Amino acid sequence: MVNLVHEAMAREGAGDKPRKRPPPKNAKMRGWTTIITWVLLNLIWMQALEAVADNEGMDHDSRLNRNFKLNVPDMAGLGRDIPVSLSCDYRPLNATSPVVWVELSHVNPEQELSVLWEGNSTDDCPEMELTLPPGEHFFQTRVIMDDGQADLYPAHNVSGDLNLGMHLWEPFAVEGYVAVNVLGLLLVVGERAIRYHLARLRAARDGDIPLHKRRQREEWDRVVQSMAGGDAVDVEDMVGFKGEEDESLDLRRQKMREQFAAQTAAADGDTDAFPDEEGLDPDAELGEGTIEGLEGDIERDRSIRTVGDLWRRLSRGEGERKRKR
Repeated sequence: MVNLVHEAMAREGAGDKPRKRPPPKNAKMRGWTTIITWVLLNLIWMQALEAVADNEGMDHDSRLNRNFKLNVPDMAGLGRDIPVSLSCDYRPLNATSPVVWVELSHVNPEQELSVLWEGNSTDDCPEMELTLPPGEHFFQTRVIMDDGQADLYPAHNVSGDLNLGMHLWEPFAVEGYVAVNVLGLLLVVGERAIRYHLARLRAARDGDIPLHKRRQREEWDRVVQSMAGGDAVDVEDMVGFKGEEDESLDLRRQKMREQFAAQTAAADGDTDAFPDEEGLDPDAELGEGTIEGLEGDIERDRSIRTVGDLWRRLSRGEGERKRKR
């Protein structure tokens, strides 16, 4: 407690400048959190680029779809072409079905037809990568018989499997990475700017607080920091709060009187007047004890009504014993 008083007096003498607060320990953690958030934003965008919008044109368990329509969206209204992954498979409907010629064609929004693949119903249809502009696209399956005529009922001879996957965000890969990193930069700068602004507001608010209130807040901040795992409070600062459970109040008072007497004697140069009583039996002066007054019936003393009366009675008894000695 004495140290706290001296520290307060020293600060008063130094002026009315508030003590600088130590930098918060979680500032480094906030920096790492911002960096991790930045990295996570890039990972999320990478995952979005790999996302595929699947469109199933037909499968072997359904009826053959000779004209499948695919709507390619205009993302962000920029008219970007969309990458599309195409996979197909054709096979005879059953073991008794004849081997026929199959032709897979694409019709773009301008009604231009292009053949993507052709071969026997027993051949493998390879996977293809297409780049399609926004609009309606048709994928037609045409079955041709041995005589060169189109089969009017191709579902009686062939089953097909057609899948189209659109990579909707791939055309915006560069712009997405730029936006994500700009957002990460804003997080870093914005977080620091917000903390700086809050610190200025706190400083302006503390400037209107009286000096003694400010000192109380500083001491409270130190206690809170210590309780939260920060720098420990000095042991000397807590002397006034320590409890000496092994000593009674009277013994502590006696020690204080002895120390004061020793200091006074040292100041006067008379050190023999106060001999060192350490190691002496404090009960040696009391002599042999008796049981006088402890026998017989208990009698009520009506003069003792309060603790003060009892204290005065004990004080008189101690004084009489001293006079007798």
